[in-house]
Amino acid sequence: AIAAASFAFADKPHPLASITAPEIDSAVKAVKSSPRFVEGSLFAIVSLHEPAKAKVLATEPVPIPREAFVVLLDRDHNKTHEVIVDLETGGIRSWRTIAGVQPSVVIEEYVIAPEIVKADPRWQEAMRKRGIEDFDKVKVDAWAPGYLGEMADGSRIVRAIFFYKENEDSNWYSRPIEGVVAMINLTKKQVLEVIDTGVVPISKAKGSFDEKSVGPLRAAPKPLQIVQAQGVGFELRGQEVAWDNWRFHFGLDPREGLVLHRVRYVDGGKERSVLYRASLSEMVVPYGDADPNWSWRSAFDVGEYGIGRLASPIARGVDAPENAVYVDFFGVLTLADVS
Repeated sequence: AIAAASFAFADKPHPLASITAPEIDSAVKAVKSSPRFVEGSLFAIVSLHEPAKAKVLATEPVPIPREAFVVLLDRDHNKTHEVIVDLETGGIRSWRTIAGVQPSVVIEEYVIAPEIVKADPRWQEAMRKRGIEDFDKVKVDAWAPGYLGEMADGSRIVRAIFFYKENEDSNWYSRPIEGVVAMINLTKKQVLEVIDTGVVPISKAKGSFDEKSVGPLRAAPKPLQIVQAQGVGFELRGQEVAWDNWRFHFGLDPREGLVLHRVRYVDGGKERSVLYRASLSEMVVPYGDADPNWSWRSAFDVGEYGIGRLASPIARGVDAPENAVYVDFFGVLTLADVS
């Protein structure tokens, strides 16, 4: 009876179920169809707009419409919009322009930033000082800018750092081009400044992950086999789990990554709520180096880049045991950036 009650929404999509690839497509089409949509705008986030807690926990369940939450960046006009889309009707429930904010770095900007910076004569001169004539071998990594001081005029700004890729087999992160940082205004499509603190030798190592580069690899450990003769000890329906006395709902968000909802414990035959929602709200990485090439680096990995969309597939028997149960969230993450 407890398990049956836990899966009250099992006959239809759970109100908290992660947004699906078809739903993302529908949300994008709805936003693009709006007369308020500006061509060229970028979709920073398309995720589930979670229903109110009171509705989810209502003793008498009522129909809860599925909605999408969209963060839209009109970079050419430097405007950020938050849009809520009714996924059942395709209608726009709300459209708000949020002043004085910038959404997370969008995938398309990793293409735009290199085009802008490589056309700048100051940057070209900095590369030539380091003996680099073939700019195609320079990889540009755009970062959220950190503290801007007087340069914070409300424009969309990123800083760019650089790496040298000698050939297709090399790992370009092993060859940082130290001493050069560019400040790029994406709104105006111009380089604000190029900081060059002096030439630092670039590593000449191959930078691959084979035995020729790193030396003999360690012998693989002996196989470990996990046997569950009577099957798994939990029940999984959609994104709802019942294990021993525990009950919870899980999902994946392109910004926050793993999200847990409605964690409960069956105590004396009655479900006791432990928490309603849990996720990683932010992950701050301050590098703490006074060097001007590094002092600004204080990455907020959740808000600035989205740890959910940076998730990568895992392999059975390598990243998790052979008997692990896998859930496919590929569509949720790969379509989080659309144009």
